[in-house]
Amino acid sequence: MLRPRIMRRILSLWSRVSRNHAFPTIVGGCVVLFVLYWVVVFEKIKENGGFKEMNIPVDKDFVPFGVTSMEDFPPGGQYRIPRIIHQTWKTDEVPVRFEKWIKTWTKNHPTWEYWLWTDDSARQLIAERHPHLLSVFNNYPQGIRRADALRYVVLYEFGGIYADLDLESIKAVDAMHRKYSCFVSQEPYEHPILDSNFENLVINAVLGCRAKHPFMKLLMDNLPAFSHMWDVLDSTGPHFVTLHYRKYKSENNFSDLHENGTYLAPAEYFFPTIDPIKHFWMRNQCSKFDKLTAIQQRACMNLKVRGVDQKHLGISFTDHHWIHTYVDFKITLKGPVDIHKIVPHVKIYRAGKSNSE
Repeated sequence: MLRPRIMRRILSLWSRVSRNHAFPTIVGGCVVLFVLYWVVVFEKIKENGGFKEMNIPVDKDFVPFGVTSMEDFPPGGQYRIPRIIHQTWKTDEVPVRFEKWIKTWTKNHPTWEYWLWTDDSARQLIAERHPHLLSVFNNYPQGIRRADALRYVVLYEFGGIYADLDLESIKAVDAMHRKYSCFVSQEPYEHPILDSNFENLVINAVLGCRAKHPFMKLLMDNLPAFSHMWDVLDSTGPHFVTLHYRKYKSENNFSDLHENGTYLAPAEYFFPTIDPIKHFWMRNQCSKFDKLTAIQQRACMNLKVRGVDQKHLGISFTDHHWIHTYVDFKITLKGPVDIHKIVPHVKIYRAGKSNSE
């Protein structure tokens, strides 16, 4: 349904146009109708993805990809990854929009430590333990690159789970921490397939690892060599992690359960929903079905059969809200919130120690 605010803007535009002469009014009317049509289409795509009604042929023997049931996890036992939750922000005053999602982590993990990493504490950690990375860290052109790099250093040094602030905890991740020594997840399967015609894009919005794990060291050690890359995806983000994950797996014969293994979790565990900003692009791609590759056609079939919202499968540890803070320009009248008010037991790193004092 078209939002009332958007409708009011369109009607206001029409009112201003109609005060002029007939020809401009007709032209203006056509423009308004054109805009109205695409707003309606875009709103529909935002709400349901708009794939079920598309003319996408689905093979009779087509089996949707993705998992629909949880793997076997140990019912108890020792933790292989420390029970620490790491999140990052520029300061200890975090945007109010993230408050409810931060609270889901502490609610579902009441006995776990919660650490917030700020720009200042990040520089202190790197200067103290990895000074050779400090110039690289300081010279990144965007804050998102520093946030990416920081998570690899933090997990290498302390272990635990890192989660972006727009990740909502659905249920405790204890099972993952007991079974694996390191785990990463992947973006929804259709993302890389319809974007770039490849599968299994590792996303760094959530990562879990024991301290001193060699995969985290590999990521950390390669930050300088990739710091010149123009795109954040390639220098520190998902493409960077995917490249080194594949390299690590190909050069090491560790099983997923090995102390040095790295497990790639299915998208449904941590990223069960398609990024809404990609709905329009994916719909456009699938409209050219006959020109797509075989795996892209399969992705379009998957979208038609399963839709874009899988978060009700009941097997998800988290739900990602795809805020894109590094390009998000939304303004709120509410100010930031002191992290100590959200998480009273929060720990913030100080040089030589790791507490909130």
